[in-house]
Amino acid sequence: MKLPRPIRTLPLSSRPDAMHKDLGIALIGTGGTIAGRASDATTASHYRPASLGVDAILASIPELATRYRIEVQQAFQLGSYDLTPEHWLSLLRTVEQALADPGIGAALITHGTDTLEETAAFLHLSVQSPKPVIVVGAMRPASAYSADGPANVIDGCTVALHPGAVGRGTMVVMNGRIHSALLVTKRHVSSTEAFDSGFEGALGEVADQSLRWFRPAHRVRPLKVPDPCELPRVDLVPAYAGSDEVAIEAFVRAGAKAIVHAGLGNGNAPTGSRAALQSLARRGVWLGRCSRWIPGGITRNSSMFDDDQLGNLTARGLAAHKLRIAMMLAIACGLDRAGCQQWLDEFWEP
Repeated sequence: MKLPRPIRTLPLSSRPDAMHKDLGIALIGTGGTIAGRASDATTASHYRPASLGVDAILASIPELATRYRIEVQQAFQLGSYDLTPEHWLSLLRTVEQALADPGIGAALITHGTDTLEETAAFLHLSVQSPKPVIVVGAMRPASAYSADGPANVIDGCTVALHPGAVGRGTMVVMNGRIHSALLVTKRHVSSTEAFDSGFEGALGEVADQSLRWFRPAHRVRPLKVPDPCELPRVDLVPAYAGSDEVAIEAFVRAGAKAIVHAGLGNGNAPTGSRAALQSLARRGVWLGRCSRWIPGGITRNSSMFDDDQLGNLTARGLAAHKLRIAMMLAIACGLDRAGCQQWLDEFWEP
């Protein structure tokens, strides 16, 4: 993996009416559609992501230099479908280094939307600083007439240095909405309204450099990731009509330390996979249970799974791919299953 480029400070505008901020923003680029380029400006769906550096994104929004002190860094440059847990760890170090600077008030990350919510959830559960971390993306490339990236960056900066953002952890700012990293999900392949937070709803809204919070902050207790760290293999197994144990057994053979089962309805498992799932605990593999694709917390200790006896993990309304991230972090940070369940339960405390 290439090392991040050194941080470089963007000069403030010399205009007398420049709205200089006391605290700066660390703008960290990772690639994605927001940095994408198509063959012409009328094309919004066929393009090459991660074609432009974060410098080019910033250059398209000259107003930012009159309002904020921006420190620019290109952490890596990829389509987010190619990100790995190793990239998450690298980005975590970059963010924590930036936030350790007393002159920096927040980090803003530009990111592809395919795995944006996963990166955001990882940072939400691991960044130690109370300073805000904002993740923004775009559904249309930077070269398009209808590019949405600049507006999302502007909104992200507004949220980043707002006093009410402190202590809220990592948030996703897209299409005028502020979302919790734990709740936000991409729900459309191309619409600029692709991201929402389901029944729980957004944290707030932002427009024209002003914002309104919908509810108070609640910060999940982040885990301190050791350095160096290797995140364990945790695999995701979705249930479907007629599913069996084949994928489960393959993941165990591949060395999975844990499996997340995205069950049917209230976390149910078809007969063909039930015995394999119930056997995981005695084979030393953690099992996390949640529902497949639908919101709502599943019943713990159901008629199908005695979770307390088996040592299974459940996470109320946490989506499967985010439960996977939480379990990866818990194992890497040395929690046992009881400690992990206690941590997961804290996610929903007021």
